[in-house]
Amino acid sequence: MKKTLIALTVATLPAAAFADVTIYGQIKGGVENVDAGGVNKTNIDDMGSRIGFKGSAELGNGLKAIWQVESGFDIDGTNRQNYGTLASRESFVGLDTGFGKVRLGNISTFSDSDMSVVNPWTSSNNALQLNAFARDDERVKNAIRFDTANYNGFHGAFLYGTKEDKNDVFANAATDSAQRELYNLGLSYENSGFFGKYQYIHQTAVTLAKGVQTQANDSHRLEAGYNANNLLVAFGYRNDKGDSTITPFSFLTGANVPADGRKYKSQEYALTAAYTMGAFTPKITYAQAKDYKVDGNTMPDSGYKQFLVGVDYQMSKRTVVGMQYGEIKADQNIFSNTADNSSSGSKLRGLGLNMVHSF
Repeated sequence: MKKTLIALTVATLPAAAFADVTIYGQIKGGVENVDAGGVNKTNIDDMGSRIGFKGSAELGNGLKAIWQVESGFDIDGTNRQNYGTLASRESFVGLDTGFGKVRLGNISTFSDSDMSVVNPWTSSNNALQLNAFARDDERVKNAIRFDTANYNGFHGAFLYGTKEDKNDVFANAATDSAQRELYNLGLSYENSGFFGKYQYIHQTAVTLAKGVQTQANDSHRLEAGYNANNLLVAFGYRNDKGDSTITPFSFLTGANVPADGRKYKSQEYALTAAYTMGAFTPKITYAQAKDYKVDGNTMPDSGYKQFLVGVDYQMSKRTVVGMQYGEIKADQNIFSNTADNSSSGSKLRGLGLNMVHSF
């Protein structure tokens, strides 16, 4: 009886109560064989599944209220990605004027929302996608972002992320980004398949101890190429300056690299090509990091080279199956599966099979 009353109540609600609300998401999972430091493992992992709810409401005079709540989850029953809240991915409330929109909440950087054309890979392992090159594809908490409308292919955006905890005097720069204010500028132009995209991120310095302050971090990233008529060719370049956390080694090792007052500089390149033939899309990527510098001095054997090759098969409009092989070759032994580094090595290899279903 109660179920019948609930059904009748819902049926009598006006249609406007449900208007302009969209449920969307992706289920992403697969199996991967990974070799790190001579230790071989086969894993069944989630690869970034998410579900979201978004909508809008007309306010009059061309003004709209917009909102979105997006949450990540792991379909393999783990919490490997440490999703802790309902709005763990991009979630916001804002206004859309038609000339641009402003949002506040947990918001993507420009590279996360508008770039990464050079990284068309799905994986849970660093060897099988350009996680190192695209390490600033993230969401910024306590942020506000303004996006312009698209003007003849031009689009721009600016994001500001506040410090999350202003009460802490000192911070660990390697792990505590909450102590940094973040400024993010993004510019994009697309026309007839050709595209050029640029991002700049500035993170303020943090104080580690009395009289000890890190460098501020400045990251420049560029992607350009052609993506039309079944062909994708994309080139990426990034230049980072700041403390030790900006180096690709800091990301790849996952270690808490001690931050100090010294100035680090890093450069990386990436090139991707793909061509769609019917339901099949073979693709290939090469990436490389030069030896980084500390206070102007080159650190020997501190770069890496990465190679990926694979193919996607479009089973339907919403379902894609992919297979890929990837390898990162570092200039020194940084990859390990043991706490004491007894099995460390300079190569990280992976072979993966994945499925992505979008809804």
